[in-house]
Amino acid sequence: MDDRSRVLTAACVGAVLGGVWGWLYLTKSGCQARDRIEPTIDRIIDELKGVRATGEKVKTVVDDGRRLLADVIAIGTPA
Repeated sequence: MDDRSRVLTAACVGAVLGGVWGWLYLTKSGCQARDRIEPTIDRIIDELKGVRATGEKVKTVVDDGRRLLADVIAIGTPA
């Protein structure tokens, strides 16, 4: 993809996003749609936060397991 195609693609994406933003924030029907969409987005964000917290807990457990395994290997290895 050459620079000209990238510029055209970026301009088109920007125009679409600007149009959607304008519709959501500057029209009555967009405001109604936003009011219906926002609770769902909030729930998705809450779920993602929960997933992130779970991932951090899993990482902690894996790190603890690695340290324990390293200690067991060190104890079993003759000096």
